[in-house]
Amino acid sequence: MKTMRRTALWHVIALMTAGLVLQGCGTTTAPKAQTTHHHQTPPAAATPQYFKGALPALDAVQFLSQNQGFVAGQGIVLSTSDGGQHWTRIYQGTGTITDLAFPGATQGYALTSGGQVLAWQGGTQWEPVSGLPGSVSGLWLSGTSIAELLTSQGTLYRPGPTAGSWQAESPRGVTAASFDGATGWAVTQATGAAPQVYLTQNGGTSWSLSYSPKVSGPSGWTAGLSSSAGTAWLLLTSSAGQVEHQPYVAYVTHDLGQEWQEILGAPLFADQGMYPQAPSSLYGLQAGPLFAGAQHAYFVSWKPGNPSDVLAITASSDGGQSWQQLPVQGVAHAATPYFFHPIGIAAVPGGTIWLVGSRSGSGTMLVSHDGGSTWQVVAP
Repeated sequence: MKTMRRTALWHVIALMTAGLVLQGCGTTTAPKAQTTHHHQTPPAAATPQYFKGALPALDAVQFLSQNQGFVAGQGIVLSTSDGGQHWTRIYQGTGTITDLAFPGATQGYALTSGGQVLAWQGGTQWEPVSGLPGSVSGLWLSGTSIAELLTSQGTLYRPGPTAGSWQAESPRGVTAASFDGATGWAVTQATGAAPQVYLTQNGGTSWSLSYSPKVSGPSGWTAGLSSSAGTAWLLLTSSAGQVEHQPYVAYVTHDLGQEWQEILGAPLFADQGMYPQAPSSLYGLQAGPLFAGAQHAYFVSWKPGNPSDVLAITASSDGGQSWQQLPVQGVAHAATPYFFHPIGIAAVPGGTIWLVGSRSGSGTMLVSHDGGSTWQVVAP
């Protein structure tokens, strides 16, 4: 009996020992604790905070494609990724943004009315660009970086050999410039001299005189430039006109300046003045900002005397051989930008043109999807 009990005891001890060994080896399954299963809902994607409300005065517009674009003005930069249906505020400040240079959707530069350059990196925050050579009045890109700066004293600068340094270029007395990669154009006007056009093909390392426009009167001209590849467009406007007349002349080159053509002009008065060959339908127009590509060119124009046709687009689709004056139609006169305030113009392939500006201190945006024939107001 004792033997049987002893044997049974040893069996129990053996079983207990084996259980402990197996448990230590992790081969036994511990009793499952009772748990309550909660079905967790994934966090919802953040809803974009679209800009709503009245626009401040606007000065600049840039579109990278039909959908991606930017507008800027008094203390604000707005971005759209759906062709202007929705806008997101990406900058808010106290100064006025007068120009934009965006190589992509999340990187760009903004120029303030005080001559400061702000950089937007990674789509997160704006930082002032340090080490500038002075108050800046224009900027241009090469790739994703600033390629050229124009100071308010008329000197062009390009990045120097070390980070944050800038190197002055010739010519001096620059009043307007335009760059497309390493190819750039600059207009100079010394005191008492007629405007001169210079060309660089190496990013500003060296410049050569390309053209001397044949204009009457050596001073009082304001230049606008727009370039694409080997094509450059030049618009000169004169301050010699009266209230409702402003002489202007436009030129184009399609072969890197080997030949320039005078393609459009408006005299001081009909049938007399500086450019008697100007089309009669364009008499009396005043010329505004210019935006052009290889074959298409647009500039804002103003025809006084008819309230519904005050603001117009003068357009060419054949490299400047023919032009149309297209009054801004389809919107109320009170909704159009005021001509004598800063106006920004941009266009993308396919006939879409954007106009931004201000009227009575408030900003306004207009878009045309048919090359300027009809327009509509864009309200955030």
